[in-house]
Amino acid sequence: MFESLFPLILILGAYYVWHDALKAREWARGLSQQLCAQARVQLLDQTIALQRLGVARGADGRLHLKRRYRFEISTDGVDRHHGSLEMLGDELLSHSLPLAETAASLPSTSNVIDLHPRNPARH
Repeated sequence: MFESLFPLILILGAYYVWHDALKAREWARGLSQQLCAQARVQLLDQTIALQRLGVARGADGRLHLKRRYRFEISTDGVDRHHGSLEMLGDELLSHSLPLAETAASLPSTSNVIDLHPRNPARH
């Protein structure tokens, strides 16, 4: 009896893990969009990537999956900076994004070459 149910249990378990991962990623994407809107920066590519996965105890004493997501943001549409957020289950533990004011003062890592440099004397 158990031998015939075992493949079905494996398939259902794999589906549950896959569905939970998709749900967590969508939740994290929504959080990252909110955080970027609050910091007045742009979330690039509208995607986030799972950087780290682990297990940790929550405030309730139970084990939960601890996920760290990474994404790219821009302060002016040209530059790229990294942001991250860390979640325990569906709870936001921490996040990291450069603020628009601080990121603007960082050196740009753009590979775009300005072919028409602006000459203030010409205006």
